[in-house]
Amino acid sequence: MDSPEQPVPVDLRDYVDFTQGQPTGRRVFTTDVLAVDLLCLEPSQHVGARSFDGADIVYTVLGGHAWVVTPDAEVTLSPLQALLVPAGVTHGVRNDSADPLILHAAASPPDELPPLHEGPSRRPVRRGGSPQPSTLDRLRRVLGGP
Repeated sequence: MDSPEQPVPVDLRDYVDFTQGQPTGRRVFTTDVLAVDLLCLEPSQHVGARSFDGADIVYTVLGGHAWVVTPDAEVTLSPLQALLVPAGVTHGVRNDSADPLILHAAASPPDELPPLHEGPSRRPVRRGGSPQPSTLDRLRRVLGGP
């Protein structure tokens, strides 16, 4: 298995999976602080309203158009546009266009997310075996310093 200190490349095309009956989601990566999913929605499909009290989610459209709906707003996203949904905000996603939608979703922390089928790598990136470094230790590692 790849060391968690090494980059883990994937080809997102391997995670694209459309189903006529319902939207599909494949987990690309999971770590102790982040989950990355690829969601595929055919025209007229939607992901119902949901809320994650402790996780922020960033949706990025890779192909097609997404409509992200909250109780206070509706945002339309085109390819390469992104939206941050803060923790605790109820939201849903739908595909009202005639084209398939490929949506990249990154959530942190991943604890509240529903489990998804792991992608073709079959090897989620997990840090483990040793105590988790503190936030200060991680910042020192990234930024340098004593």
